[in-house]
Amino acid sequence: MIVPIFTIISMVSIIIFGGFLNSSEKSAISAETALQENVKVTTEDAADQARQRSGQIKGVYAGWAYNQSYFKKLFEETELNGIVIDVKEYYGINLSVSLQSFIKELQEENVWTIARIVVFRDSLSLEKNPEWYLTSSESIWQDRSGYYWLDPQNQEVSDYIVDFSKKVIDFGFDELQFDYIRYPETYGFVSGPEKVAAISDFFSQLSLELKKYDPSIILSVDLFGYITTQHRSYGIGQSLAEAEQCFDYLSFMLYPSHFYSGFDVAGVRYSYPEVVKHPYEVIYYSIIASGFPEKTRPFLQDFNLRIDTERGIIYDAAKIRAQIQAAEDAGASGWLFWNPKGIYTKEAFK
Repeated sequence: MIVPIFTIISMVSIIIFGGFLNSSEKSAISAETALQENVKVTTEDAADQARQRSGQIKGVYAGWAYNQSYFKKLFEETELNGIVIDVKEYYGINLSVSLQSFIKELQEENVWTIARIVVFRDSLSLEKNPEWYLTSSESIWQDRSGYYWLDPQNQEVSDYIVDFSKKVIDFGFDELQFDYIRYPETYGFVSGPEKVAAISDFFSQLSLELKKYDPSIILSVDLFGYITTQHRSYGIGQSLAEAEQCFDYLSFMLYPSHFYSGFDVAGVRYSYPEVVKHPYEVIYYSIIASGFPEKTRPFLQDFNLRIDTERGIIYDAAKIRAQIQAAEDAGASGWLFWNPKGIYTKEAFK
């Protein structure tokens, strides 16, 4: 570490001329040193407390949290103690005064508040900064659903996400959760290794800058479920090893209904759609296969796909409890449930 010259001069001055300082000047220096040490200890304590609390979260996704009374009642009457709220989606920002008031109310009731930030799938800067976006043949690229994606290799894009994330920290959330930190699966204008390098570099920059800004902030990342077993995807650029180093928690999206290629882990095999009937095994063996159960806080399924209900497969309270049991048996640090409509099976939670 390079020590600034003015710091060295100050240290030498104190050593050489310390004998000439009067008692009040010496007391002032001692007080300043003590204050600096106290701030350091206080910051470390805050970070330790945040880590301890964040490891026991039982949460649900609330979208933009419009139905605030519904979630307040859910927390009052069940074991749930965490909420995931969208603050940045591809189409807009959600940092209103009413939302800030809501999260403060929740925190007063010891509810852990998590801000979900959609990263690279983003249309917000399309008109102002078109050069930030992925391209094909010199035109701005869109995926099959018509979405636009920011370029992970553009430094201005990285700065934009970091700056926005700092605003969310100042807004008052306990944790920042990042989604869509990846390339779109169908973008073929960048090689697989280049995708992995770009996403890993972004992981690192994001973590370093935000932890420096606020050492007590908790950071988590949403990852595809198959990353637990493959550990690296050249198609989207996500690498488990790099993610584990940069984030406090890994939220693998382990929805059994989404295992369209079936399930084959540790000798446990289910073809699709048979796999949908086995939520416990899918969750348990996926978390174990990740190699980082203590850093895993998975997203679980509290929704039904029509293709499943037509086959008579319903994710009722029993299947929800099976997922919870699997996550806890595997040693996960809490769990989160996803329902795109933000409506949950209350009887499934104690």
